[in-house]
Amino acid sequence: MEKSSVNLGNDPPHSAQSVQSSVESAGAAMHSTIDKMAEPARSTVDRMSSAAHETVDKLASNASHVADRFSEQTRRVTEAPAQAIDYSKSWIQDKPLEAVGVALAVGFILGRLTAR
Repeated sequence: MEKSSVNLGNDPPHSAQSVQSSVESAGAAMHSTIDKMAEPARSTVDRMSSAAHETVDKLASNASHVADRFSEQTRRVTEAPAQAIDYSKSWIQDKPLEAVGVALAVGFILGRLTAR
């Protein structure tokens, strides 16, 4: 019987090294390409993230300002009746006859309005 020569992957060493070198070179090129493609996306994401943070900061600042103003207005509204009463007492003590005249006029007007 004759011996047939079959190559079972026993290539010369320099051939395997050149294939490995080509694969590594192709891999490095792909990594470089991926990095080049990803860089604009990273920049865009960074800009969007920064803009989103600024927007949230502005909204928080505005909300805080509105809450402060609302608190101040609430305080004024709750203090208004007490201030009105204090002012009325002071006015009645300073001008008792005018206070009685105003009370009579208001009573007369309210009586006429409710009598109908």
